[in-house]
Amino acid sequence: METVPHTHDARAAVGPNPSGHPSAKESLLVVASNRGPVSFERDEHGKLVPRRGIGGLVTALSGVLFRDATWVASAITDGDREIAKRGRAASAGAGQRVRFVQIDHETYDGYYNQISNQILWFAHHYLFDVARTPRFGDDTVQAWERFVEVNQAFADVLAREADRHPVYLIQDYHLALVPAMLRERVPDARIIHFSHTPIAGPSYMRILPARMREAVIRGMCGADLLGFQSPIWAENFALNVRSTPGLRIDLRTLRARDDARTIPIRSFPVAVPGHVIRETAARPDVVEAAQEIEDWRGEPALLLRVDRLEPSKNIIRGFLAFELFLKQHPEWVGRVKFLSLLSPSREEMQDYQRYGEEALAEAERINKAFGTAKWKPIDVRVQEDFHFAVAAYTRYDVLLVNPVYDGMNLVCMEGPLVNERQGVLALSVNAGAYTRVGRHALGLNPFDIQETADAIRQGLEMPAEERARRARGLTRSILAHSPETWLLSQLDELDLVRPPAAGSDHETAQESDDAFGSFNDEVGI
Repeated sequence: METVPHTHDARAAVGPNPSGHPSAKESLLVVASNRGPVSFERDEHGKLVPRRGIGGLVTALSGVLFRDATWVASAITDGDREIAKRGRAASAGAGQRVRFVQIDHETYDGYYNQISNQILWFAHHYLFDVARTPRFGDDTVQAWERFVEVNQAFADVLAREADRHPVYLIQDYHLALVPAMLRERVPDARIIHFSHTPIAGPSYMRILPARMREAVIRGMCGADLLGFQSPIWAENFALNVRSTPGLRIDLRTLRARDDARTIPIRSFPVAVPGHVIRETAARPDVVEAAQEIEDWRGEPALLLRVDRLEPSKNIIRGFLAFELFLKQHPEWVGRVKFLSLLSPSREEMQDYQRYGEEALAEAERINKAFGTAKWKPIDVRVQEDFHFAVAAYTRYDVLLVNPVYDGMNLVCMEGPLVNERQGVLALSVNAGAYTRVGRHALGLNPFDIQETADAIRQGLEMPAEERARRARGLTRSILAHSPETWLLSQLDELDLVRPPAAGSDHETAQESDDAFGSFNDEVGI
């Protein structure tokens, strides 16, 4: 495929700014994601009240929107749908507003469960059992049409914000088609698309029907700037561009090009809010939970994992590696406990149900094979309890993070910030975070059970001086970035692509405060 000549200046590649917009950091922000920062439910008095949204994406973004922003999300609850019917935004707290996109249940199932979760998520994480799955047929075609329909609905709602000259922050693979659709509706829109997941290389992406694969790549290239968690995912996307008709790529500078525009492909690794994690660890109830873990653990060392109960987290191989470690090093039998904290995830999906059942069965089998009346090798707790997880972070000797592939992985950054035992991190080389913290961790091939078992042993037997050195390095690397710098770096890069005009008098975030205030009383906020 044809490539784009090297361009030193992004401004020269794009041309002058025709719209006179302010800088990205001074502009209104409009975020689009499948889930919003809040969902609405009726309380005991019948009023619609907001409940904090769930999911890592919501948690990450809610903490970095440093001023007023509008959030566009799917209407998931009945309360969300009631607000969507009124056609106005509602307060989401902390100066943020949410505008819901109303989607009927059948359409949402096709968009979210069938395409986003069963096809795109599995493709991006290399999860297909390719000898058996996937199998694309008429049902896939129908589900894809619903996926397109939902992305169009998001683009329609986002376009209504155009007169406020915002920066659009489109999040993740669910909305991969939105940038190009929004570009058709608002040609001069400033759009960033950020992928929180990995993206597979072109050989694996060819599993998908050509129509679907090419639509995803072209859709994302409707943005002015494409962000990924790690350089490897940015490079994978660039290789996909090269194999997509109608697009060109400069692989040296990672710039895609269509007939009219140049689109930089960049890595913006997300960060964890260090002060929030540490404040949580200092809460009295978390300190109490940490002591409970310490009393439960007793003399043995503690191996810890904290994950969603789903296939990409590679839980079964982690259990098998621990079993192999015990077989090869019987001197550790009775001297280490494996605490596995697993939060339920997408329980309505059969693949997830089956994987969860298999993981729990493996843990039970290993406990029967090695356990005694006084010692259970693996303690699995399926629960959604962030405070307990933070308490466990403070107490581990080795933290096992072995996803098959992961966009970033925040567990491997949260744990070291509050650990009090100079714990060792054993980290998959396929996690996006490995690029940032890998030199201070024990890297492992997540498919290699022997290598994982060796990492467990090395972590448990590591000399105190080396443990301390690695722990210091982890903390420094993690605290070198913050959620705020993650967002600001994207906005700075956007200003290079779409330079702001001097002396612009467009509406700013502060000037628009009153536009949504009158609706708050209606929904009982």
